[in-house]
Amino acid sequence: MDESDPAVAPPPLAGPFRLHTFRPRGRPDVGTPTLFVHEWTSSGFTVRGLVGLLDLTGGHCTSRQAVVLPHERVHADQVQQLAGRMARGRVDTAPILLAHHGPAPLRSLLDEVCSEPPRLVRSLRDQRHRVWALARPSELDLVADHLSRTSALLADGHHRYAAHLRLLTSGTRGADRALSVLVDHDDTPLHLGAIHRVVAGRVVETARRQGWGVTPTASSNPLHEMAPGRIVVWESGRTHVLTLPPTPGPPGGSGLVTTATMPVLALDRMLSGLPFADAAYHHEADSALTEARRREHSAILLPAPTLDEVLAVVRQGRLLPEKATSFQPKPRPGILTRRLRDA
Repeated sequence: MDESDPAVAPPPLAGPFRLHTFRPRGRPDVGTPTLFVHEWTSSGFTVRGLVGLLDLTGGHCTSRQAVVLPHERVHADQVQQLAGRMARGRVDTAPILLAHHGPAPLRSLLDEVCSEPPRLVRSLRDQRHRVWALARPSELDLVADHLSRTSALLADGHHRYAAHLRLLTSGTRGADRALSVLVDHDDTPLHLGAIHRVVAGRVVETARRQGWGVTPTASSNPLHEMAPGRIVVWESGRTHVLTLPPTPGPPGGSGLVTTATMPVLALDRMLSGLPFADAAYHHEADSALTEARRREHSAILLPAPTLDEVLAVVRQGRLLPEKATSFQPKPRPGILTRRLRDA
């Protein structure tokens, strides 16, 4: 797919970054327009984020100037279907998830707010949720001041973001703001993991043919070979470590920035257009290996990226392939919703 096609590449958002307050429903003790702090715990991870309405009226801009940076493609038909459901139901069914490097004064404010009893506590299956309100003018002014100088990666919710932009152009009331959770990655980082592939094809032979370095290992457990920046392939009962081939870069720039720090980009090019390009995806490496052995396919185990590595790619105006990152844990759907007509 063409990364410059607006039908498949959600555009970066111009700034300044703004989270607007909104009036919650069903909570009579919080009657004024408010921002919220939402903390959720799942699988041993505790994450907290600032909840508000992301202002989408800033327009589009280059990635280098953006305050909201998408990093994955979207499917135009899914965007259209989601926008239709949102317009018919007049509801924002879930927040988009944003990650950034927050300023210390803002972290201090959230610490202070969260030192008091929460306004809401809920346990839902394997997640525990706590919510606090920020409604004092001094708090809201401090948040607005510090967020005006921030930028954030769109970690999850690319189709919802694109659907909002589509509704915005059609004049749908309330679509100019998207329910959002902004997580400070320096405070309570999301777990950023890789998504592994299982393919029916000879990956090792293809890699050699395209100039990759291929090193067989004596390890009986491919999981032991995994390391930052390293692609491990299990195929036909043997484990191999792949080394990325050199790639030409843009004029005046380094050609190894994106492929060296994000091997999934080079892997995507290697697999694209081949008979086995369609892959099964697994968030856990051992799950990928189990399926590969059962089906006699090849398992491609990828390294986990960092937030800064993803940001470095999108700041260059590039997008990652689908299923390149896994930000966890995400709040369960239905925990946070908003009617589009609510200000």
